[in-house]
Parts: sequence; C-alpha cells; structure tokens
Amino acid sequence: YNKVFDKHSVGALAGYSFLENMYEGFGAQRSGYETDLFGYNNLGAGYSYRLGDVYSYKGKSNLVSFFGRANYGYDGKYMFTGTIRRDGSSRFGANNKWGVFPSAAVAWNISEEGFFNYVKENLKINSLKLRLGYGVTGNQDGIGEYKSLSILGVGQDSYYDPATGSWSLAYSPTQNPNPDLKWEQTTQLNFGVDFSVSDFLTGTFEVYNKNTKDLLYTYQVPQPPYLVGTMLANVGELSNKGVELTLNANIINNDKFTWDANMVFAKNKQKIEKLSNQVYETDRIYSGSLHGLAGMSNQFAQIIDEGYAVGTFYGKQYLGMDEDGAQILSEDDRVLGDVQPDFTLGFGMNFTYSSFDFGFTGYGMFGQKVLNATNMMLNDPNRMPAYNIPDDFVGSPLTSAPAFSSYWLEDASFFRLQTMTLGYTLPLKESKLRLYAMAENVFVITDYSGVDPEVDNTGLANPGIDRFNNYPRPRTFSLGLNFTLNH
Repeated sequence: YNKVFDKHSVGALAGYSFLENMYEGFGAQRSGYETDLFGYNNLGAGYSYRLGDVYSYKGKSNLVSFFGRANYGYDGKYMFTGTIRRDGSSRFGANNKWGVFPSAAVAWNISEEGFFNYVKENLKINSLKLRLGYGVTGNQDGIGEYKSLSILGVGQDSYYDPATGSWSLAYSPTQNPNPDLKWEQTTQLNFGVDFSVSDFLTGTFEVYNKNTKDLLYTYQVPQPPYLVGTMLANVGELSNKGVELTLNANIINNDKFTWDANMVFAKNKQKIEKLSNQVYETDRIYSGSLHGLAGMSNQFAQIIDEGYAVGTFYGKQYLGMDEDGAQILSEDDRVLGDVQPDFTLGFGMNFTYSSFDFGFTGYGMFGQKVLNATNMMLNDPNRMPAYNIPDDFVGSPLTSAPAFSSYWLEDASFFRLQTMTLGYTLPLKESKLRLYAMAENVFVITDYSGVDPEVDNTGLANPGIDRFNNYPRPRTFSLGLNFTLNH
C-alpha cells in the first residue's frame, strides 16, 4: 500500500513465505580388486569391505516467515521505517522454533530545512542527512537439520543375538536432545551521515555497534545425566564495533576530460564477550589445529577466549637463535596477535578523454597476522636430502625442526591493484562501439613471504593459517567490445 497526500507519504507491506528444503543421496565404494578393468561397473568384485563403504542419507528443513514493513515521510525532511519479522525454523528445539526480529530507522534530511540555505550558499554543502537505525536479525545457517533431537546411530560395538545365533551391530545414542536450541541473534545500532559538497564530493560516514548473542557451540556435558558427552547449545556472545567512510569525488568534469575517484575505508574492533553460562561451561578453547603437519600432532595455534578477537594466535614468543642454530623461545605461552585487520581500504579512479576511457580499482587489508605454516614445514633441515627446500633456506643457520612460535607469524598487510581497464569508443552516428582491454589482479604490494597474503580469515576453526592450501590468484588479461544500437 502506498499513498501520498499533502506533504505526507505512507507505505506498508505485508508478506508470508514458506521454504522447504529436502536433500538425499547415497554412495558406495569397495577396495581389494585383482584388476582395474571393471572400473566402477562391478563393485562386488572387490573383496575388501569396511563399515561405511555403503551409505545413504536424507534430510529436510522448513522455514516459515511472516513479515511487515511500514514507511512514513513528511515533506522530504523526516523519514521513518519500521519492520518486523517472525520466522520459524524446523532446525531449532521445540521450545524455540520461532523468533521475532524487529528493526526501525529514522532519518532527518537537514538540507530540506529552510535554515540550511545559508549553509548551501556559504559552505557549498548541498545536502546533509542524518540516519539512525536499530535492528535484530536471526541466523540459522551452519547447524544443519535435527540438531535439537535425540539421535541413534550404528556404532562400532556389536552384541550377540541368541535368537539368531549371530553377532549384530548395536545402535546407541549419538546426540543429546536440546529442546532449547534457538536462533543466533545479531543486534545492531548504527548512526550515519550522508552528505554532498558542491558538485565535487559526496560521501557517507557510518558508526556501528553490532552484538551477536546465543552463538552455537558444542559443549562438554557430564555423563550421566546425559547419554552423550557433548551438547550443542546457545551461549556465546561476540561484539563488533567500527566505522566506515565512503567518498566519491568528481574531480574534473568538462566536455573533453573527466576524472572521478572513489574510496572506502573501514575499521572494525572484534571481541568475544562470553563463552559460558551457569549451565554450559567451557574454559579457553584451543583452535587453529596444526594436526597433519609433520611433528604437529595435537598442536594448536589459536585460542577462542573471552576478551579476544576470533583468530587470536597463542604460543611461544621467538626470542632469537643460539650459536648452534636452535631457536630460543619463551618459556610461557602468550598472545601473539590475531587475524583481524586494523583497517581495510579500497579505492578506484576513472578517466575519460575524448573517446578514450581508463579506470582502475584496488583494495587492501592492513595489520592482520598470518601463520605461514607452509613455510614452517618447508624450512625444515630434516627434509634434506629426500625432499625439496626453498632456495632462501639454503645456508640458513636454523638446525632444529620447526616448532610453532611467533617466528612463523607474518604481517600480511597488502594492497592489490585488482582491475585496470582501457577503452576506446568509436564515434558512430547510429550506434555505439566500444573496444576495451582489461587486466585483473595486476599486482600486489606486500611483505608476506607466502604465495598470496590474502589468506582466508573467516570462521572459527583455523582462520588466517596458510598450510599448503593457499593458491596463487591468476593474473588475467582480456579483450572485448560493447555494441549498442540507437533507436
């Protein structure tokens, strides 16, 4: 519904949605073949069979949503928007399948006020708008189906059935029920300013405070009363506070030559606020597993703990090297930095001259730490002579096998020139033809010694760890044309 009368404008929207997701699959494998000639067309020819070689699965989830939105504006000066959602998901427990998520925003377009004419004429500020918003959103991703229910599964144990005179695999509980399993909720309060200065500069400045609560984590629980030693529950809290600035500048604009520029700056501070409550308790959680790397069994490089950011590195400080080439490390473990950047920056420029155009974009992250576990494994004197080592390790004084410490942590700050485009538009009367050449991932400026400083820093398990899984990004070049017919 939308209606405008006098200086007032009102709008309303209501809706309902229903989503059902169902998936299923099966598979089989076998080993112990005398020949490979059959391929996968005769699995029964293999004589080695293991539990799990044949499997199948099926799952289904439903998401039901009711939502509404109301808008009000007065004379282009004052604006209000309110929304509310009520979402129900089959993934959560019987006590908490539904969640209510409201949001509201108000804006004041100061540049429409009469007194602002003085500012326009004397300070050349053409527009100025203040915004304030508050909202709650829910998240159900990442937990899968049936996590709130008691589940039985076939295990490795077996029992003797006297009725049949044979041994059978036993079914046992594999998951505790949790009827209180519920939505993760993120509450965000933000204040923003939109502005334009003359015909030269437009921009947005944003300050936000975002808090996520009821984070899901698998906690250790006592047996009894629980049948299984772990339980998925909502306990944790995570906060993010930061600022964002966006600027767009029309530097030169005439018949022959134009020059536009844009920039985005963001700074975020993250902290884990809570991990435990009176029911579910956990101490410091060790993450960033290095298991699978040579000599690193049951080794962890990071912690998840209250007061720290996600991806905080924790271990021994490198203090130097003795005369025998062995690393000297601190006796105690300590915080060594984290994977969160101090700030991010992106900018681009576009130029036109006559029929030519040229533009480029780039972005960077600054201040984040990365564990170069690939380098840690390759710079091992025990690899010689059977395996390759890096050229710069030849002649290294290091004589001991690598151990995780701050020595292998690197500042992974970088700036990447992502795109560069050059074009030429043919001056045709009845149509438009533009030829262009484009390069992507042109170059990277960084001190990081690995193949690429942009290591994945998302998730809780092992963010910011380069362990033989960080591949070089390709540099691509392309030629193309755009053709437009004018009617």
